[in-house]
Amino acid sequence: MLKLAKITTYVSLCLLYGCAPPSSIKTHNTLTDKTLVSHATSLESKKLYSANWPSQSWWLSLGDIQLNNLIEQALQHSPNIQLANANLEKASALVMAADSKFDPVVSANASATRSRLSRSEDYTYQGSQYGTLYGLGLNMSYSFDLWGGNKAAWVASVSNQKAAEIDHQAAKINLSSAIIRTYIQLANAYALEDLAKDDFERTQRIVLITEKLLQSGLTSNDRLYTAQSNEASSKQVLKQRALSIQLLKNALATLIGDGPDLANNIQRPSAHLSAKLNLPAELPANLMAHRPDIVAAKWRIEAASKNIDVAKTRFYPNVNLSASAGFKSVLGDSMFGEPSRSWSVGPAISLPLFTQDLKANLIDQSADYDSAVAHYNQTISKAFGDVTDRILTIKSVNKQIADAQRSAKLAAQSYHITEKRYQSGMGSQLEVLLIENQLLQAESALTLLKNQLQEQQAALIEALGGGFGDDQTVSTSKH
Repeated sequence: MLKLAKITTYVSLCLLYGCAPPSSIKTHNTLTDKTLVSHATSLESKKLYSANWPSQSWWLSLGDIQLNNLIEQALQHSPNIQLANANLEKASALVMAADSKFDPVVSANASATRSRLSRSEDYTYQGSQYGTLYGLGLNMSYSFDLWGGNKAAWVASVSNQKAAEIDHQAAKINLSSAIIRTYIQLANAYALEDLAKDDFERTQRIVLITEKLLQSGLTSNDRLYTAQSNEASSKQVLKQRALSIQLLKNALATLIGDGPDLANNIQRPSAHLSAKLNLPAELPANLMAHRPDIVAAKWRIEAASKNIDVAKTRFYPNVNLSASAGFKSVLGDSMFGEPSRSWSVGPAISLPLFTQDLKANLIDQSADYDSAVAHYNQTISKAFGDVTDRILTIKSVNKQIADAQRSAKLAAQSYHITEKRYQSGMGSQLEVLLIENQLLQAESALTLLKNQLQEQQAALIEALGGGFGDDQTVSTSKH
């Protein structure tokens, strides 16, 4: 008996060894976040623009009720959010499906069959026999998770669900950020329209001055034509700026998922990013971890790792337990009598012999893991690039704004002096036109720089995660 036990143990170990997944199938990619974080010191800055971290609704600090309403409406009706909702529902359904693997499969059945036997089917070889069979039973089967495959599959589904939840948050952040940037562009378009109006008024004033000088014999018709041409060009620019405003309103309506009626009701923005944001010196390392795309990528790596574990467990034997109990009676027998009672119970073991498909599945899951790691590394690299670009741009634009403000101030002073000289007949129209053009360029450059600064501030907040915080952890210890 002892010898038989040893033989059985030896055979079982051989079977397990033969069913073990091949060690040659491995993953290749590794996470590179430590290397990237070590280079983050070059991005340190102690005087940047600050946000109300870690609030996701940071735009409320802009104090624009219309913007708040537009974002709230977009988060409820935008097709992007609807798609994210559907993906989250699908991920939740997969968790339910994985969770059901831990439960036994139980089914009930009831049947009534009337039959007529032919001679070949009748053991008496008479034929023309009639019979009625009744059946009532309960079937149950249960698969033992000996190697943890079901547990790994459940953890993978939970990880994917967590990634879908974060993608849902990312969709909200991306949508709100896109609306804010477009809203800032709309505010800039109104500011440029104001400049175009000022320029149009200046050209009209030059036309009036030129007409008076012509009436006094101090200038010629060609100067009047030049002034009138300049006035017409300014009027054309004003119409172009009005078109830009309408197009940006339509862009906002599209982001929100509404039609042109909403665009027509959007008023001039009042939002601005004027407050100094005091971001800490360890900007990338501490805040970039809040980026939803980075957090979601980590969860997908966890899911891919568990899917590899699932693929490995399929190489091992599997044990199932099946049982059934009920009643089967023929016509004339008591349905619940002793002769009609029926039951069966028994284990079953399955052992994979040809594992080519299992090897292919393991290779596929390993490749998915490598792909998830590569995507994470790419996301980390892009995140550092995004943050670096925003910081460098903000610092440079701040310096440019100071120069642009001085340029616009000097150009305005020069224009007023030149206009008064021309009005008194002491200056030339060419001088006025040149200074006017210089003033327009200086004012436009200053307005564009201010808009660029506001856009970069919003983009930096988005690049740092938009206030996202991964503080809701899904438990993976249920089973």
